[in-house]
Amino acid sequence: MFKDVVFYLKQLLANHHSLYSGQCKAEYWEELCSKALIRAGFGSDWKPDFNHVTGEDQRTSTGVRISNKGGKISKDKLTISGSRLTKHKTLEDKIAFISEQHDDYVFCLATDGDWDSSHPVYYFIVIDSRSLAYSKGEWVKSYAKQGSGKGKHNGWKTTANIGFSSKIVMSMSHQLWTEIDSKLFKEVYKIEL
Repeated sequence: MFKDVVFYLKQLLANHHSLYSGQCKAEYWEELCSKALIRAGFGSDWKPDFNHVTGEDQRTSTGVRISNKGGKISKDKLTISGSRLTKHKTLEDKIAFISEQHDDYVFCLATDGDWDSSHPVYYFIVIDSRSLAYSKGEWVKSYAKQGSGKGKHNGWKTTANIGFSSKIVMSMSHQLWTEIDSKLFKEVYKIEL
């Protein structure tokens, strides 16, 4: 569905790396994605206003809501971070919030553990947001395994096998981290520069 975007992403990432050695992340990724969507005919409403709307970073001209994420890919799993959930006081409130459909697709620009600025490699991964059904997993408390806080409650994690696993880390403003199995990737493209 989004294959046409890859050609333009590769061009734009090459331009990025003609200026910068570091990985394309955050607002840079959002803007490059926006330009690639426009050039591929999908359109985009992205603006450089540094808004932090939950989930949705931009919409196509047909109303498809996209959340742009960076991530790390290792073997057949992708790890992404999500919302900081401190304002949601109970675990039930946190799960209810992350279970709402804030976007239609996650567009992830991932790298592997061997980032080399002289030969940048990215993975453009598209995930249907409906496949990240956070309310279907069984959530249990997690505990620190080492250090001075060993054995102390430090968050929550999912235990069900539903194509992904998640954790909420209290020490990081109750941030959501999700590890997604490749079977949930709707599309994946390797981009070598």
